[in-house]
Amino acid sequence: MKQTLVDLSMFLFPTLLFSQIVCLTTDGKPCPPDPEMKYCRGEEVTPNLSVAKAVHISGILVEENSGQPMVFKNEIVQVRNPKSMAILISASVNENGLFDLGVVPAGEFRLLAVRKKADGSLERLPETDQPNRMVCIEESDCKVHAVQHIHGTDWLYEFCPPK
Repeated sequence: MKQTLVDLSMFLFPTLLFSQIVCLTTDGKPCPPDPEMKYCRGEEVTPNLSVAKAVHISGILVEENSGQPMVFKNEIVQVRNPKSMAILISASVNENGLFDLGVVPAGEFRLLAVRKKADGSLERLPETDQPNRMVCIEESDCKVHAVQHIHGTDWLYEFCPPK
């Protein structure tokens, strides 16, 4: 009996390693996003942009592994207050992944990339984490590489509003 369990686990482990959990309703349709946003409330939001003093910031949004520009249709980079999530600055990302935020005041902020939907609302970029930490200590211009990790599966936070 024990040997059967070992053999079974050797079969299941690779399958589980490359699978994802999918929620389906009883009629086989994908589950709707969590209406109570209970998963969204638990998401930890930390600053990822540190600005020593007011400075002009421009940059490029790149994918972590390839270093290639990340370009999605209607992509926007935002600077937000990490506590209130208020949008302080918003800039479009061009076809080369470049953006220009203008002058950003000193402080700790949340820089994130989002996509504007047809109805004007914002959503997260699919299967991506928000950019890694960036620091600006330059005198007049700061060029940042907003590096995003693609996690390759649907996480519970995928359906939460960007923050």
